[in-house]
Amino acid sequence: MHGKEKINLRQFLLFLFLFVIGTSILLSPSSLANIAKESAWLSVVVGMMIGVAIILFYLLISIWYPDQNIVDLNRLLFGKWIGTIFTLFFIAFALVSAATVLWTIGHFMVSQMLHETPQPFIHILFMFVVIYGVYLGIETIARTGELLFPYVVLLLTIVFVFSIPSMNLNKIKPFFDIGTLDIVKGGWFDLSISTFPLIVLFMVYPKLVQEKKNVGRKVTIAYILAMLTILAATLITTTVLGVEYTHHHIYPTYVLAKTLNIEGLIQRVEVIIAVSWILTIFFKLSLYFYAAVTALSQVLKVNSYRSLTFPLGIFVIVLSLIVYPSSIYASEWNQTTWIYYSATFGVLYPLLITIATLIRKLFKRS
Repeated sequence: MHGKEKINLRQFLLFLFLFVIGTSILLSPSSLANIAKESAWLSVVVGMMIGVAIILFYLLISIWYPDQNIVDLNRLLFGKWIGTIFTLFFIAFALVSAATVLWTIGHFMVSQMLHETPQPFIHILFMFVVIYGVYLGIETIARTGELLFPYVVLLLTIVFVFSIPSMNLNKIKPFFDIGTLDIVKGGWFDLSISTFPLIVLFMVYPKLVQEKKNVGRKVTIAYILAMLTILAATLITTTVLGVEYTHHHIYPTYVLAKTLNIEGLIQRVEVIIAVSWILTIFFKLSLYFYAAVTALSQVLKVNSYRSLTFPLGIFVIVLSLIVYPSSIYASEWNQTTWIYYSATFGVLYPLLITIATLIRKLFKRS
């Protein structure tokens, strides 16, 4: 199936960075401003500290099972039948997540840029690029990540740097006024978008990554840099636009870019943030889709996962058209149901793997 595919650690770190900032760079500031108000940026800090612990937890599991992915782990720890059921739940999570990301990019394009374009057309066009990328393999996606990553960083840096003169810290005062509970709640929401879904990367790491030297330190640094990017987006957005204005826009980072006019030389800066976001979305959606396709191919025991890319891609397109009835429903679902849904796979599921591992080791000793 995909046993011959390999990527290096640098490519995986780029995957991690792009996956974490993915949808968060545009969506998190609005939701965090709604939950934590002036302390939205503090929620990102809290989320980052908790997230580092979760990342280290994931790394511990990868050390225990250096040659297995999620499907292999389920079969090894829970047996053929129960393990297959767990794998099917994992596939469903990856597919639903892919559909929600695809809906988000479609809604963003139609509501902000291509107003006259039917949203299903955007879904089809974008998903077919993802289908083709996954069909070519994880190595091709990884090389594409290496090629496009500098442009993503450059584009985001331009927006952030030229927004600094417009920042007004008075717009996020008083600090801690909202209360610790709401700050933690905001951090938990941010984790549900940026960190908990990282469980799908177990279909890539550690099985497909060749080198693992100093992996703990490198992965942690890559994760912290990604979260600092989200922190910068949240802090700049709330200090430039204000908390209320940020909250009332679904994509406040894009709105922020609209206000910039770089020394009269560069106008329509919002296109920069749009391009950088589309690139990060591509990799996040590709990794969701790759995890679902390769996991299903192992369950069905097909010779190549590539034969499943087109039919499963069509399924994701159809699912993306019905997953969210409206943007209001999407916002409500993200702040309620999605938090628990992603935590089930990003926290409870790894805990279950850990418990099963300890029990298995105990029985081996006996």
